[in-house]
Amino acid sequence: MENYKSYAELKRLARMQMSGRTGVLIGAMVLSNLITYAASYIVAAIIPTSSPVMYALNYVVTFMVQLISAVLQTGLCLLHLHAACNMECRISDLFYAFKNNPDKSIKIGAVLAVIQAICMIPCDIMERDLVFIDYLELNDTKQLMAAYSAVTSFYAVVVLCMLVYFVVTLAFFPVYYMVLDFPNLSAGEILRKSVAVMKGNKVRYFLLVASFLPIILLSSITCGIALLWVMPYMSMTSTNFYLDLISRRSD
Repeated sequence: MENYKSYAELKRLARMQMSGRTGVLIGAMVLSNLITYAASYIVAAIIPTSSPVMYALNYVVTFMVQLISAVLQTGLCLLHLHAACNMECRISDLFYAFKNNPDKSIKIGAVLAVIQAICMIPCDIMERDLVFIDYLELNDTKQLMAAYSAVTSFYAVVVLCMLVYFVVTLAFFPVYYMVLDFPNLSAGEILRKSVAVMKGNKVRYFLLVASFLPIILLSSITCGIALLWVMPYMSMTSTNFYLDLISRRSD
């Protein structure tokens, strides 16, 4: 059995590596999310899902936004790798993959986006059934209760589908790091190598992510503001998990 670093050690390393770099890590995370969410919002605003054709067009453009997000994710991984290796960290690292083999990140992002689309099919079906809410009579208690029940069920299914997606893609956790560490490998080879490296380690990574749930819940006390530190902390810990894993499993 491999003698991997403990969760406590991975987190301790993450806190040390963030020292003096927290602002850059937070800034890159916020900028990446802003770009992705802004693009998604623009798509939703200019391409309403009012008809089957517009719904399909919205789906296609949203898929393209996910591919852009994949390239940004590679840049975020580079930033965290630089921090882990005590190298200079810059916001510009976020855009590194746009100029360096973006096709690999896009191809890998496409695979993950397809998996996500399949996992989220129940949500898409339920979302289309929620159109009745637009025609509610606010003074009708029964209708309001029915709407509340429908919305609650919808978000419960969203959470469940996201959990299923996370579990299904555990084997692909290291792919964006590998795009950077193995530039000579194709997208397909990176996906296969990721599955091989994560064999026997998917539960370990799942439990590592789950160990952050208490601090995420505590962040609600600050109205989510604390998440600005917690999320980079999680990413930095995940980076250390990858480095520890690849140093022992690389062939």
